[in-house]
Amino acid sequence: MSNNTKKLIDTLGTGLCGRFSDIRVVNRNADTGEREAGHQGSLSVVFRARDDQSGRDVALKFFDPDHQGVRARYRQDLFEREVCLLEGLQGRRGLVQLVQPLSEVQISATEGSHSVTLTCTYFAMEWLDGDIEEYFFRQDEYDALVKIALFRRIVLGVFRLHRAGVAHRDLKYDNIRQVDHDGELVIVPIDLGTAIDIDSTPLGKPSDYDQPVGAGGFSPLEALVGLASLRQLAKATDVYALGCILHDLFNIDYHFIRQRADPGFVSCRNTCEVQLSKLRLSGDGDLLSAYRRILNLTKHQVTVPTIDSDDTTVPNAAREQLNHLLLRLTDVDYARRETDLGRILRYLDTATKNLNNRLMDEHKARVRRQRRQLRERKLEARQARLDLYLQELNGEE
Repeated sequence: MSNNTKKLIDTLGTGLCGRFSDIRVVNRNADTGEREAGHQGSLSVVFRARDDQSGRDVALKFFDPDHQGVRARYRQDLFEREVCLLEGLQGRRGLVQLVQPLSEVQISATEGSHSVTLTCTYFAMEWLDGDIEEYFFRQDEYDALVKIALFRRIVLGVFRLHRAGVAHRDLKYDNIRQVDHDGELVIVPIDLGTAIDIDSTPLGKPSDYDQPVGAGGFSPLEALVGLASLRQLAKATDVYALGCILHDLFNIDYHFIRQRADPGFVSCRNTCEVQLSKLRLSGDGDLLSAYRRILNLTKHQVTVPTIDSDDTTVPNAAREQLNHLLLRLTDVDYARRETDLGRILRYLDTATKNLNNRLMDEHKARVRRQRRQLRERKLEARQARLDLYLQELNGEE
C-alpha cells in the first residue's frame, strides 16, 4: 500500500485551502493509493477538483509523497520545472493554463514506524475534457477529411507549444485534448511533466541520463538508445510522435509495432545502443556526434512503415500525399524530419484541398456514371415498349 499517498487522498477529501472542493483522485486507486494501470511511470498524484472561486474544474497535481530515494530531489526538480513552464505559458491561447502556482499542504504521514508531518507540494491547472481516443479506436466511422482536419489541429497545438519555446516529449492520444474555444475546436497538449524549455540546460549531464522520456510507443530511435535528454533533439522527438499519431489515425496496427517488427530497425537500434553504451563507459567523446556516425552507417537498412498497410482506412486519393508526409515526420534520421511545423500545416492545407478536389471529381464521375446508367435503362425500357407495340401491331395484322 502507498501509505503517504493514501493519507494525502484522505486528507484532501475534506477540501483544500478553502478554495478547492469535491476532490477526486484520478490516477491512483482511491482505496489503496497505488498507481492505476496506465499511470505506472507517473511522478505525480493527480486529482480533479472544483475551484470554488471560478466555479470551474481544475487538475490538482501533487508530487508523489511516497517517492523517496536518491533520485527524489531530481524528480522534485522535474516537478517544479513543469510549474515554471506553465507560468511561461500564461495567457497564451490554446495552451494549458496554470490556476494556482506551486503551493504546499501538510499531511500526517509515516516514516518507518514513526508518524511525521509531511509537506506536500502541488499546483493547480485548468481541467480539460475532450479526449480524442475515439478517432483512433473507431477510426472507420470517421471520414478521411475529418481525421485530417483533426490531425491539422493536433499539429497546430504542438506548433503553438514550440513557438512558446517548449517541447512536449510525451505526445500521445491521452495527452491531447480537443476543446471548444469560442466556437472553434482547438487542440491543447496536456501533461507537461516531461516537457522542457528548448533553450534550457539539462538538470544533469546528458551522458548521465540514458533512459527514454515519455511513452515508448511514440519515441524515436534516438530516444530509445539513450539520447532523450539532448535539447537539440527535442523538436524532432515531438515531430516523430506526430507521425505516429498520423499513422494510427488511419491504421489498426500501431506504428511502433510495425516499425519494431522491421529487422533493419532492430539491427540499427542494437548497434547504436551497444556503441553508445561503450562510449558512456569510457566517458570519452561526444554522444551526439558518435550517434550521427553510427546512424549514417546503419540507417539505410531501416524500412519506415507507410500509411497504406493492408487494413488502412486512407482513401486512394490521399495515399500518396499522406505517405509523403508520414515519411517526413518519422524518418529514422532525426536530421531529416521536418521540424518546421508551419510547413507541415501548409502541406496539410494543400493535401486537404487536393483531396477535396479529388473526392469532388470522383463524386462528379460517379454522378455521371449514374446518369449514364439511368439513361441506358430508360432507353432499354423505351426499346422494350417499342418492341412490344410492334409485336402487338403485327399480331393484329
